[in-house]
Amino acid sequence: MATLSAVFKFRVLCLFFLSAVIGIDTATAQNKSETDPLVFEGEVDIAPELMGEISKGDRLILKLFHPADGIEMDTKYSIVSDFTLPLKFRISPSIVMDGGARHERYMIEAFTDKDQDVLRVAPGEVYGATPDTVQVGTQRIRIVLRHIRESKH
Repeated sequence: MATLSAVFKFRVLCLFFLSAVIGIDTATAQNKSETDPLVFEGEVDIAPELMGEISKGDRLILKLFHPADGIEMDTKYSIVSDFTLPLKFRISPSIVMDGGARHERYMIEAFTDKDQDVLRVAPGEVYGATPDTVQVGTQRIRIVLRHIRESKH
């Protein structure tokens, strides 16, 4: 029984990593329909007083996830290596077998990445997010990078 459980956990972990790798795409607008009901669209900008925190070589990360009891579910990252703010973006959640999204509402965060590690916070990285969850298909989302990122240790 323990072996079956270990195999199941391994398969779930593999699927998680595979979906994360497949889910990484550019956040700029692609040739998609303007009315795609599964796509979030908007713009990322930065507060003027934090503009000096952006350096050449920084990446812009868009993180989409469904919050469930303090746990980030169905997380997807879009990474933009070369960007200028303001930046228009399109991002969609992972699609399940029925062709829909796994959840109806998601949070969207945007932050800079200075050390090529989206999971670690480096000095000078800036951050912004939607104030609450957003309905799948929402357009005209505005995220402003207003805060210096801090580690959650």
